[in-house]
Amino acid sequence: MTSPPTQTQRDAYHHAGTEFTELLVELRALIRDDLTGLEKKLEAAGAPWTPGRIPDWEME
Repeated sequence: MTSPPTQTQRDAYHHAGTEFTELLVELRALIRDDLTGLEKKLEAAGAPWTPGRIPDWEME
């Protein structure tokens, strides 16, 4: 038999969810802005491809 979550568990879930939501906004901005800029700099410098980085490529 299962029981409903306690108030402590509900409070912890709410706190964790609030914190996660705030961090997720920051993470998305980091990936969208900072990481994109870094990848462009790497491409411009001729850095070799690295896992997770999508190269700029055009057929010659």
